[in-house]
Amino acid sequence: MILLTGATGFVGGHILKRLMDQQKKVRCIARSISNVQKLESYGVEVHPGDVTDIASLNGACKGIETVIHLVGIIRESKGITFENAHYEGTVNILKESKNSGVKRFIHMSALGTRANAVSRYHKTKWQAEESVRNSGIDYVIFRPSIICGPEDEFVNMFAGMMRKCPVIPVIGSGNHKMQPISVEDVATSFVTAVDSNKALGKVYELGGPQALTFNEILKIIADVLGKKILLLHIPTGIFRPVAWLMERTLPTPPVTREQLIMLNEDNVCDVSAMQNDLGIHPIPFRDAIIRYLLPSSH
Repeated sequence: MILLTGATGFVGGHILKRLMDQQKKVRCIARSISNVQKLESYGVEVHPGDVTDIASLNGACKGIETVIHLVGIIRESKGITFENAHYEGTVNILKESKNSGVKRFIHMSALGTRANAVSRYHKTKWQAEESVRNSGIDYVIFRPSIICGPEDEFVNMFAGMMRKCPVIPVIGSGNHKMQPISVEDVATSFVTAVDSNKALGKVYELGGPQALTFNEILKIIADVLGKKILLLHIPTGIFRPVAWLMERTLPTPPVTREQLIMLNEDNVCDVSAMQNDLGIHPIPFRDAIIRYLLPSSH
């Protein structure tokens, strides 16, 4: 049996569907009553609980062979920090896994995670990875680049802006590179790792086949939509106080100071291990976004 955390999230929903299609037995951890009801309607077993509350996890891993741990946040909110969502939550689920004799732990990290990371987002992801590596449980760690798919907050946000206005603000030069990967390819990676012994003890960086600058990504989105756009570049230094103000005044700020730090770094990887070990040949960014921005053409 497989335990899945973060099942109601963007990536979690795709992984859950794959597991159910393969008729795997799945138990999900869910925080809210509405999430419990939603998951139960799919016919999966649900353990009400929260990875940041270790007492609520008691019994969650009973009879579980493999844990797929996806819980993570891209921005902090009241009471939820990178430290407790990424690091403490991972330590808690690892403790419960160890106590219950879990054999395999498949962990969602993020591209850019490293020991000397600048952003707290990546620092806490590194701490979580280290706890997985030192747990004594067989593990597989995935570090995806930016993930695109029907429910993403990235491509859909910019597509929405482009449909309303041709002028798109870009913080900084827009020359930093990313390697967007389809949520379908990410889901395939996780589900393949459930039964792959070749993947054990490894960290896989997941990305699409192309490294694209942020400017190029925006131009591809516009091209798919058939829109002409003008990129308006705003110096990062000027935008930092604006980000600070948005963090103070908005419940979900569109840009945070943590994200500004990460915007100054390239987010690219070598996908050969993903291809060789997992047999995944990621689809190009344009092909991935056409599927949900222009579903009638697919």
